[in-house]
Amino acid sequence: MGKTRNLRILMLASPVSVHSAKIERLSRNLPSFSATKLASGMQAVTTTVMARGAVVITRHERPAMVLMSLERYLQMEQASEPDLDALSHRFDDMVAHMQGEAAAQAMADAFAMDPSELGEAAMAAATAVRDATNR
Repeated sequence: MGKTRNLRILMLASPVSVHSAKIERLSRNLPSFSATKLASGMQAVTTTVMARGAVVITRHERPAMVLMSLERYLQMEQASEPDLDALSHRFDDMVAHMQGEAAAQAMADAFAMDPSELGEAAMAAATAVRDATNR
């Protein structure tokens, strides 16, 4: 049992809405063990998990859950968390840009426009954004 002490079991029931093709694609490269084999041969399953990072556990010959190493689980958790420092720096850069002289002049120009000029400027800006996005 010494090797299994650092192993966490993450069991996710397959929701009905999950496509079998998606399950097949996600589990294609993982070793597979039946739930019966898991119950009777935890040592072999644990060894495989520690060597490969994860295994698919089947139930009635269909993928039912994934058993993964703690290291792989932590990697997934870390990948799903936003980098708050990077987001803070990006936000600060955006605020600094909006507080600059060019932004202040652009706002003064916008407030000085009549409605038709403002509409034309808005359409031109939207077109520029659309064109930049479609490149």
